[in-house]
Amino acid sequence: MKILITVLLLASLRLTCSGQTIIYSLPGRFDKEISQQDYKTIADMSMAAVAKRYKIDSLNNGTIILSPKQDMFAFNLDNLILKCNAESDHSKWPVIIDGHFNMLFNSIDAKKSINSQSYDSIRSNLSIRIYPNSTIEQRGGATNFISRTDLEGTTTLLMLDLPDAFTPVSKKDFDFWHKTIDDVFKEAITNVDKQKIDKVTKVFSVDGVQIEFNFLENEDYAASYALDLSNNSPELVGEWGSVVVIPNKGLVSVCKISKDKPVDFVKYIERIKPLTDKSYTQHPSPVSREFYWYYQGKFTLIAVKTDDKGNINITAPVGLSALFAEKK
Repeated sequence: MKILITVLLLASLRLTCSGQTIIYSLPGRFDKEISQQDYKTIADMSMAAVAKRYKIDSLNNGTIILSPKQDMFAFNLDNLILKCNAESDHSKWPVIIDGHFNMLFNSIDAKKSINSQSYDSIRSNLSIRIYPNSTIEQRGGATNFISRTDLEGTTTLLMLDLPDAFTPVSKKDFDFWHKTIDDVFKEAITNVDKQKIDKVTKVFSVDGVQIEFNFLENEDYAASYALDLSNNSPELVGEWGSVVVIPNKGLVSVCKISKDKPVDFVKYIERIKPLTDKSYTQHPSPVSREFYWYYQGKFTLIAVKTDDKGNINITAPVGLSALFAEKK
């Protein structure tokens, strides 16, 4: 499995002390996931692994920040923390942590072997990844990278797909290409469309109605693949589009909307929401717990609310409601 290199350009951070500043406070986003002591253990092992190759400036909020004038700026520990937390045998943590950073270092070396400022050299490596906006903000924002919004509440980053990792394309490299953002994202999506995705279709009875549930699975590419369903999976797009949920980078679920069964998607959402919520919260690389209407290549957020009694209330987007009205 590939591991994302999280490169943080923390230009706004200024440390005034001459030595390292190590802050072991447990990041709030993990207060229900891991203990303070386990976090400190993972942080110490991680800093030991990073120190074999880089000079460390500080540790703060789950990020190892490096001293200036090195080929990396920082390493975010979020994925590694969740990976270690999933392994109850703490004696295996050193192997997990060393393996994690060895793959990162190998990927960094691989990136140095290509000319990332030459579009022809890297165009076949272009890819994309989707992140919750909150994750992007925690990791320094997307100002220095190439991004766009496909799903409300998320950010789609332009990436380089390297042998052992994905790394964001920097704005500095992008400026050398003299290409538009639309052009490079189109190229990246074309590359993603070539990946092998496991597609599974199941029919379940929901309140006596037979509903088709479709799933896309690939730990590295499923979420990105879902952004181009009209081209790579037209069989999953109904006459009135589809409902799509992307809880994490490796899993997508789709329900087609047809003229003959226009409101099946309501029962679909009611049935699958508890499962996709769990897939979102328990995965180290979540995307979104929201549901979207996919129609004519665009995604529109569907309002899905759960009341105090656990009842799920669904409001169709204006465009979909208009199609319902036309049928009448």
